[in-house]
Amino acid sequence: MNQNRHAHHQQHGDRYAAEATHFIEMNDASAFECTTMATLRDLLRLSPDALIVVSHEGFIIYANAQMVVLFGYHQEELIGQPLECLLPERLRVTHVAHRTTYTAAPRMRPMGAGLNLFGKRKDGSEFPVDISLRPVLVGDTVHVIGAIRDMTTQRLLEQERLQQAERLRMQADLINLSRDAILVRDSINRILSWNHGAEELYGWTAQEVLGRITHALLKTRFSGSQATIDAQLEREGRWEGELHHIHRDGHVVIVESRQVLIRNPQGSATATLEINRDITERRQMEWTQSRIHATTISQRTFLQHILDSLPSSIYVVHGKDARLVLANRAAATIWGAAWPLEQPMQTFLEAHTISIVDQQGQQFPSEAWATMRALLHGETVFQHQEFIRQPTGKSLPILVNAVPLTSAYWYSIESPETLESQPQEQEPLALVIHQDVSALKETEYLKDEFIGIAAHELRTPLAILKTSVSSMIMQTARGHGPQLADWQQEMLQDIEYATDRLTDLTEDLLDVTRLQAGQVVLQRAPTNMISLAQRVVERFRQTATRHHLELRTEQTTLEAPIDPRRIEQVLTNLLSNAIKYSPQGGPVTVQLEANIAAQAVDIRVQDAGIGIPQQQQAQIFGRFMRADNAKAAGITGTGLGLYLCRTLIEQHGGRLWFESKEGQGTTFFLTLPLATQPTADTISHR
Repeated sequence: MNQNRHAHHQQHGDRYAAEATHFIEMNDASAFECTTMATLRDLLRLSPDALIVVSHEGFIIYANAQMVVLFGYHQEELIGQPLECLLPERLRVTHVAHRTTYTAAPRMRPMGAGLNLFGKRKDGSEFPVDISLRPVLVGDTVHVIGAIRDMTTQRLLEQERLQQAERLRMQADLINLSRDAILVRDSINRILSWNHGAEELYGWTAQEVLGRITHALLKTRFSGSQATIDAQLEREGRWEGELHHIHRDGHVVIVESRQVLIRNPQGSATATLEINRDITERRQMEWTQSRIHATTISQRTFLQHILDSLPSSIYVVHGKDARLVLANRAAATIWGAAWPLEQPMQTFLEAHTISIVDQQGQQFPSEAWATMRALLHGETVFQHQEFIRQPTGKSLPILVNAVPLTSAYWYSIESPETLESQPQEQEPLALVIHQDVSALKETEYLKDEFIGIAAHELRTPLAILKTSVSSMIMQTARGHGPQLADWQQEMLQDIEYATDRLTDLTEDLLDVTRLQAGQVVLQRAPTNMISLAQRVVERFRQTATRHHLELRTEQTTLEAPIDPRRIEQVLTNLLSNAIKYSPQGGPVTVQLEANIAAQAVDIRVQDAGIGIPQQQQAQIFGRFMRADNAKAAGITGTGLGLYLCRTLIEQHGGRLWFESKEGQGTTFFLTLPLATQPTADTISHR
């Protein structure tokens, strides 16, 4: 509207100025000074532009009302003033030179000459102006009529147009910088705009696609139908979804598309802005992960099916509190209750009043469970005997195998913040197998009962045989009866030795049957472990001349509530094995020390003998179990000693284990609970 008014004023101002000039040129000087001046003033007064008449010398001789309004002066204030009073001071000197040059060769200068002109109002404010000049001859004197127009509004509009053009240019640059494909299509889907992102995504240049139909060019495949998308665009003005396009080279491009309908002021749809983001790689990764996930689920289901088909209870736990990862169907049968995933073992047992006890019905401390030993100490536990007392009160004899696991794919479960801030610490993981040996126990009970009867029945004839042989040897030595030949003497000594071995065997067999039947009752008494160990070591020193036996300790007294006869039996068996399985001789060391933190005495029996083969170490505590290298070396034994040792130590509330390398020796470790604090005196026995 301002532009129309400006054009209207310009047309009328030029017309009035031209009429005034023509009127002046038609009259002589005297007429101008009289009647013509009045008519000229009337014409200039009617002009919509601000008009002034300037003399040849540069003084204002007339200004119309619009001039007064524009500059804020009264007419009488302007008449007779130099023209430069309407200019900013910085332009006055320069303008005088321009005016002098113009007066010397006056010519018509229309509006819009391209000059950067400014006017100055009476209040001192400046504003942009546009001036048209027309020289007129009055008599012999040249005057100039100037039409002045305020260009403030036009300059602002021009500045806005420039700013808008700059914004459009920046927007176009930003659109081209986007990696997304941005295109504009008209109401019939012809491409109007195509940015650099679209060129990179689809392989077509803007010159090649402008005016073409998008869906035909890109062979669009819709997730639903095009009609549905168009209907939503018309109804809601926008649509988002997934589209499949074809690249120029023929490969499929999957895009996440966002489309917005553009309407004119009348509400009619004129174009559609479409922004497409390439998600081809993401979709392919998702499909790959989905296939992997489906395969993993299938494999896990198959594995679970296999585990559920096994008769033994199998479960996997993790963490120091033994939280359940997975379990098979038989596990619920063994426990007598279902163990929820991720529930700690202790919580599960307490919730269902389940307890783990030994053969005598005494509860195992939680750290002694085979499961916790594998998790907390990384110990591999084979054939550990436990009894599970179910919620119904029924006790099941169980053989437990617990194996610590190591996996690079199993880590602690932490919060997302922890995952980002610090590396993951690998959690302990263990596989545990429970085997219900109730049927075996019944069979063993019958077998043990038979062995017990047989061993018991053998004791009497063996005692008679032992007594007879010993008496014959002794009486012959005293001179009673005929003198025995050397070979007869040797035969009697062999019979005595064999009788001793049979007696030891029957005692071991009777101990085994008593332990299996729970008939071994410990006769506990506070006992100084140092004195007991000294007595056992000293006894072996008398016979083991090829071995160097050494007792090491830093205490004078380590008192423990034990059955001294049974613990002496254990130490005797361990020392006997150390000597027997070191046929070449060498050092045998017994070391005792106080474990203040655990309130226990730790005992170590170490030899440098033939060791135990790695593949047989897991079964070495079984009944009648002997290592192959011992058999090959011709070393005799029953395979009951270590079984008896471990069972007796566990009945005392302790632990027995070993470390061994074949050909380098074996070290047995056992712990027993202390009764009192140890004395700090240092003593070494050799």
